[in-house]
Amino acid sequence: MPDTDAERRTRDQDDAVESGPPAPRLYSVTTRHTDQFLGGQDGPDLLSDDAVAALHFALTTSGSSPLAVTCTTSADGRTWRDLPLRLLHADALSALRQHVKPAMYPADDSRRDPRRPRAALRGLIELAQVKWLDSALHVDDEATWLPDEPTSADWVRAGRLWAAVWGDIPSESVLKRLPGSAPSTALREGLLSAEAAAVLNATALAHAPAAAAADDSLPELHAAWALLHDVAERTLGAEYGPGTDVRTAEHRLLERISALHPDTAGLLAATRDHPAAAGIRAAAHAYLRRVLVVWPKTAAWTEKARTAFLEDVHVLRATVDGPPPGPPETRAQAVLREVLDGLDLPAVLSRHEAAALWRSHSGRGAEQAGWDATVETNRTDDLALAHMAEGTPQGREEAVAEAQRALNAVTDFHDERVTTHAARGHLHALAASLVTLDKAQRTLQHGIWDIHAERRAQHDPAKGPWNGYDEQRATVDLTPVLEEGEARIALLRQRCLDAANHTLTDLIPQLTDTPRDDYRHHRMRNYLAPLDQLRKTLNTLGPLTDEQHRTCRELRTRLNTGPRFGEMHTTAQDLAAAEKRLQVLERRYTDTQTEFALSVTLGRLFDQVRTPAAPSPSEAAATPRTSRRTAYTPTNGHDQATATALPGPASHGRTPGA
Repeated sequence: MPDTDAERRTRDQDDAVESGPPAPRLYSVTTRHTDQFLGGQDGPDLLSDDAVAALHFALTTSGSSPLAVTCTTSADGRTWRDLPLRLLHADALSALRQHVKPAMYPADDSRRDPRRPRAALRGLIELAQVKWLDSALHVDDEATWLPDEPTSADWVRAGRLWAAVWGDIPSESVLKRLPGSAPSTALREGLLSAEAAAVLNATALAHAPAAAAADDSLPELHAAWALLHDVAERTLGAEYGPGTDVRTAEHRLLERISALHPDTAGLLAATRDHPAAAGIRAAAHAYLRRVLVVWPKTAAWTEKARTAFLEDVHVLRATVDGPPPGPPETRAQAVLREVLDGLDLPAVLSRHEAAALWRSHSGRGAEQAGWDATVETNRTDDLALAHMAEGTPQGREEAVAEAQRALNAVTDFHDERVTTHAARGHLHALAASLVTLDKAQRTLQHGIWDIHAERRAQHDPAKGPWNGYDEQRATVDLTPVLEEGEARIALLRQRCLDAANHTLTDLIPQLTDTPRDDYRHHRMRNYLAPLDQLRKTLNTLGPLTDEQHRTCRELRTRLNTGPRFGEMHTTAQDLAAAEKRLQVLERRYTDTQTEFALSVTLGRLFDQVRTPAAPSPSEAAATPRTSRRTAYTPTNGHDQATATALPGPASHGRTPGA
């Protein structure tokens, strides 16, 4: 694609994650949405470490359903960010230049030659871009009838959309492959490129350095803002990706316009050091968003908008910060505040974030994901080669259709695996949240008990022994604080369980209205925590590992002392191959042990999540309460949730108990 001036100017604005060769990371393409007529979900979703496969999947599915592309920014797959298509396209081209796909998961490639068909994959991406642009030319939500040939308005909209999504001007090869050969097509393609260049220039103006702000022209900034505002409001729909770059540029232009517009420039300069400067600036931006649509023309509501804006500024400038002082905080309340400050409902994980979280803890899950990624990469390469295959057009079409069916089957299976890993990841995140709540409750109890112990130590024995009256006086302000803290922690615990139940029900619709003691509940529990299958795997891997240990010892002995009569000659390569097989078996055994320990916790948590809801406050008040002691009492924790691996048994043939 051509390297335009606008692209070069905006490319420097990207952060460190977007520059340089793509590091091994995950790409998620979410196309799942609820159909109001069919009542089902459309998909599937994709979670892949192959930028080329992710880009092809995004281009072939974005025309029919809302699209969201994210990628990891950390090696453990726990930090995610939105990824525009232009950056995903840059990662894919960089991966093709490197010949070999950088793998996120440690899985053996099933191909003998790890190199990929670069020319075929480039052609596949270009063909997908042509189909994407053609769908953009023929989409108009406001029209009930669409003509066969795109109109000038369609070319304008498509050019702006291409620049906003891809960050450059369409290449000549993409334009030549567009369907249609009318004489006016060349002129309309020029209109498309001109509109794309206008959007790129407006974006470059928004990202201009601060030194160029002194030469700002209000009409030029307004024209650029109006163009980007139209793109963000009318052209860039949810089905074309995040579009965060256009909105960021629009906001930057609005910042610079507010410093020049006659209605806001003087007011913002006078209140630059005011405590409510941020609120005044936000009010000015809201006012300009209403006025700039028709500015410099006038309208009947402009004066009303200006009056409302000035009233809001007057209220902000007269606001007195800070609440009135209250009673001093007691030591027990300080302990409660420190404990509750760090507690809150955990952030809701997306489907891909939960799956990546599980794979970062489960080596077995990462290995399964590596196999899926390898097969998916191979099927994508096969589809690219089918498009470039020699032969008759009918034979090529049949080969392409067969390769596409194979890729769809792999993607459907991959989607089911992501769903399973996401459910386990949500349960693992719930376990970590419960561990945090248990630790907070113990910290609160320890803190209150320490205050009580200090008060008892300060008792003067000359006044008599410590009695019940002294105990009541020492705990009169501690017991309410302790009860309040434990009630808050119990409420957070129940909310975490309810949120996990809701999330699992969305992931696995079969859980809807499934009683805890039902057969389907136990089947689903065994599906999410397959202890019997893991036991069988451990029983199989244990003897194989012991046998491989003996084989390595025998080969090492033969290599050091020489083979005996009738034994085969041993080389260093034979010993290295045997040790490599032993390492693979030991890693799989350790990963299975780790997953067994995690699955024990997942099974227990799944039972807690599917427990009926807690009684209402009126029912709880009617239940007789037991006497409470102020002293510390240990709670039933969930510390097994963070177990990484069970200690290795003396013999690999033994398995841990359920």
